[in-house]
Amino acid sequence: MRYPLFLLLLFFSLQALAGDKPLVVVSVLPQKTFVENVAGDLVQIEVMVGKGFNPATYQPSPRQIARLSKAVLYVRAGMPFEQSWLPRFTTVNRSMKILDMREGLELLPAHTHHGHGHHDHEFDPHIWTDPKLVKLHAQKLRDALGELFPNSKALLNENHDKFTARLDTLDQELKTTLAPLKGRSFLVYHPAWSYFAQRYGLHQIAVEQEGKEPNPRSLAKLIEQAKQAGIRTILVQPQHSSATARVLADAIGARIVQVDPLEEDIFSALPKLAAALVER
Repeated sequence: MRYPLFLLLLFFSLQALAGDKPLVVVSVLPQKTFVENVAGDLVQIEVMVGKGFNPATYQPSPRQIARLSKAVLYVRAGMPFEQSWLPRFTTVNRSMKILDMREGLELLPAHTHHGHGHHDHEFDPHIWTDPKLVKLHAQKLRDALGELFPNSKALLNENHDKFTARLDTLDQELKTTLAPLKGRSFLVYHPAWSYFAQRYGLHQIAVEQEGKEPNPRSLAKLIEQAKQAGIRTILVQPQHSSATARVLADAIGARIVQVDPLEEDIFSALPKLAAALVER
């Protein structure tokens, strides 16, 4: 009985230690990866919008609101739910620092990619689909954490440098993989890959238009556009219905590939997307 008891005590000890760490809250899962890489073991990280939930319609739970009272930093992503909820977040904890991960970045208008009018300030928030933009954000994140933990600046700098080196490697791998496709179009249901497309010389065509399903005339136009572009793959994500995408796939003889732009690990999600596009 001693061995199981020892493991149980160890588990609760580790839980207590984790609870003592300063809390950082992020909006969506990819941001968790960024904070983990830069902060290391300095902080405890919690995510507002968990796996499978839609950031456009998300409603934070009472527990999540209560947890914000303990947070030292909230990293904003520019997702729709933040527009109405962020003022409430700051009311709960006026000392909590807010870092907007879009700060200092050149943003793409959502509407130019058939995006949502309800996106924060009408900009596409999915900047983590471009490793170079993540690299710029990592510097801001390091600086914000350095203000909170001045005695850990050396560690934060080291972690930051390792993380940005990984991002450079990822960017180079994606460039190599996608070089033969430069100038080509790819078809998505929800326009979440604008920054990825811009970085690697591709053109994103979205099924969704202004956050709505296409009407019959628009659908016919999409089918013709996809045929002319020689598109053989349609990208969908788990947060949205794929019914219309399947109609399109049947019409043009394409396959459906699910790739989640809100996946926690961009180091696996972005190469998966690149591989799907190459296979066509």
